[in-house]
Amino acid sequence: MKTKASFSAPLFALILYILLFASRFAKDQLIGAGGNVYLSVIILQILIFIIPAIVFCRLKGVGYAVKLNIKFFSPSKLGCVIMSGLVLICLSILIRFLQVYLFGMREFHFSLFDAYLSEGSPEEFLFTATAFAVVPALTEEFVYRTILMTEYSEEGFGAVTTALVTSLLSSMMCFSFETLPIRFAAAVMFCTVTYITGSSIAAFLSHIIFNIYGVFGEKYILKAIVDPSNKIISIFTFTLLFLVLAIILFGEFEHILRRAGKSGTPSPAYLLKKDKDGKTPDVAATARAEENEPSATMSEAARLGIEAFFSPTFLLCVLVFVIAIFGFI
Repeated sequence: MKTKASFSAPLFALILYILLFASRFAKDQLIGAGGNVYLSVIILQILIFIIPAIVFCRLKGVGYAVKLNIKFFSPSKLGCVIMSGLVLICLSILIRFLQVYLFGMREFHFSLFDAYLSEGSPEEFLFTATAFAVVPALTEEFVYRTILMTEYSEEGFGAVTTALVTSLLSSMMCFSFETLPIRFAAAVMFCTVTYITGSSIAAFLSHIIFNIYGVFGEKYILKAIVDPSNKIISIFTFTLLFLVLAIILFGEFEHILRRAGKSGTPSPAYLLKKDKDGKTPDVAATARAEENEPSATMSEAARLGIEAFFSPTFLLCVLVFVIAIFGFI
């Protein structure tokens, strides 16, 4: 039986939330028993994300994998991928700075599994990077920027609605109010990169860059910005760096979209909703129709936005997040 994306996608996210809660009870058995921490964390992520994702794809039927945007991007877009990761790092530093000096926050969590992260020897760099940076990027991008974005896009939800709703579902998974702004900003960036490049692999690589910083660099940056003597120089340096990198990134976005426009590729490059006969609608004809009936287009977008953000399963995800951050579970 076919279900709407506004119902099935948040339901899938809700199942992941439940599995994440359950994983907390497995920590002592997997980590505290003297086992391999890196292998344990990788296994947890496979059990929580990959296996449910595979089951979800199987339930969607044969051929569903073909719809997913798992494809390589051209080398000319690599600069966009790298810059998106660097911009996100600077943005996260600025958010941390505001949290420290406006809200007095001092304890931060970067990832879902950083409670398992400990000081390792230099020889363990590869294992740490794999378990706490690469695998989390792979699992989260496969779920949120591959499966869930496809779910919403296939049913005609616009790019903005799709990006916002999937970003919220992704960021609420942290069950932490102080981590929510950074995870939401990161999710929006990964959605944008996916739309611009037409590939979730691009978002995966950008996510790795961000995670590498979080695992190996954030603790040193936090030590610097919590020192009052570094307050002025820190905010000036990272604000300037953020603005410069953001300008470069938007320039990369512009070049990609311009090339796509010249080649006749829809911009941004994401899946278009198909007609009942399976044919993709003519892009130019769709644009002309929207120009002739702007109010109808805006009304439809509003309806889809309400459907996405007020579906019972999405509201249930919000409720679980609120309950979690107030410590009731």
